[in-house]
Amino acid sequence: MLIRLAGVPRSFLLFFIALWAIGIVLSIGWRNDPVGRSFSFTLVLASTAVLLWATLLAPIFVPRLIWRANSAARRPTSVRIAVDGITVEQAVASSMFTWASVVLAIEGKRAFVFHVSPAVLSTPILVPKRALQPEDIGPAGDLIRAHAPQYSKR
Repeated sequence: MLIRLAGVPRSFLLFFIALWAIGIVLSIGWRNDPVGRSFSFTLVLASTAVLLWATLLAPIFVPRLIWRANSAARRPTSVRIAVDGITVEQAVASSMFTWASVVLAIEGKRAFVFHVSPAVLSTPILVPKRALQPEDIGPAGDLIRAHAPQYSKR
């Protein structure tokens, strides 16, 4: 069973695993190598590099690159979770999302993640638990569980 890595759709993982497997199958007995060996290390290494990037490195480095390149991502942000929905406020803008627009709410060990309808917002809202007071984490989880249409605790 494949696990879903951060930001990498399962279809991409299946595609790159299939690409890697095809590279292995085609390289055995296929003489495309300038030296004339029967096994193409070039094709296998290229397929492995693509698989490695897609499954392990991209989920780690792409968010960091976005964080460094986008100054808006580094602005101080406050998130308010209430009965009427989620409010995200920055110095330049604020947004209010009702619970009906939240497609999925996930409570992890270290954060709450809210997936809002893609028609409204294309990126999830992440609220690190370290940003909350320890006594507020339990009630926040209860509030989210009570109002989110789909809730998952991981």
